Amino acid sequence: MSVTHIFKVVDGLSLEIDVVSPPTKDENSPVVLHFHGGFLFLGEKTSFTPHWLINACQKRGWTYATASYRLLPETPGLEILQDAIDAVNWVYENISKRVIIAGSSAGGYLALAATAHPATPRPLALLSVYGMMDSSSERYIHPGQPLVAPVEDEAQALKEVEDAMRADAIDGYAFPTDPPADGRFRWIMVLHQMAQFPDVLTRKPGLAARIAAEGLGAVSVEDRVLFPVRFGLREGFPPTILVHGDADEVVGFEQSVAVAEALEELGVDVSFERAEGQGHGFEVKEVIDLYGGDTLGEKAVTDPLRRVIAHLERHVQ
Repeated sequence: MSVTHIFKVVDGLSLEIDVVSPPTKDENSPVVLHFHGGFLFLGEKTSFTPHWLINACQKRGWTYATASYRLLPETPGLEILQDAIDAVNWVYENISKRVIIAGSSAGGYLALAATAHPATPRPLALLSVYGMMDSSSERYIHPGQPLVAPVEDEAQALKEVEDAMRADAIDGYAFPTDPPADGRFRWIMVLHQMAQFPDVLTRKPGLAARIAAEGLGAVSVEDRVLFPVRFGLREGFPPTILVHGDADEVVGFEQSVAVAEALEELGVDVSFERAEGQGHGFEVKEVIDLYGGDTLGEKAVTDPLRRVIAHLERHVQ
């Protein structure tokens, strides 16, 4: 059964959270709170639904929840992160104090940033599914690396992004059926191509170029919570589970590799599952049977997901 709640009212928007309760659950059963993907520019709380994760929660008596958040570029990154933190706190106060913070793609980034933030209650674990984790990494600070296809009129696309920063906030945008033909997806493409994603995330023009030239000292103290891979990982960080396809051409596999390596060096309990030959969104399917026999070619999808669930079970016990 799914029930929708409003967890926050801001900028004239009622931010919602869908709570899917299992058929039976214990009083202190955990909640998996999931944030959707879409580069922080696209998507809604039900976009790219991880049915495999919802089904796993249902079988184990866990609650599954998914929250909306405001989107770039209308809303600054710090305020988007605050939405994620507020969603976690709402779950903590209203459903259970045993929370797993999860997210896919850009939602994986939000899950990581919220987990690392001091205003967030410590979760049982963090789960990132092909997370877009670090916008200060090489991919995002050096121009000339198109996403999906090149953008021809870069100046016009960048002007549209600048204009949108002055527009009213939104908390959802249906993911386009033909992304390269969509104007909003074009903004994402040009920010990758021109290496200006960090600039829009922080609303600090030229930040990516300064990071490339000067290093991470170019990031202000205020904005460092938006770069959790660089500034938020520490000893005692909550147990972390990462799963990523090694053929991902949208969010590079190296994003999760870098997080796993950094956490391992800190002695954090980290589990990194590699989905061999899989691309972005490899597990976004209506039906993935994690409990039956595999047909030919399915094991590359089901095996890492089974291991993810096993890791979650371990941290819930």
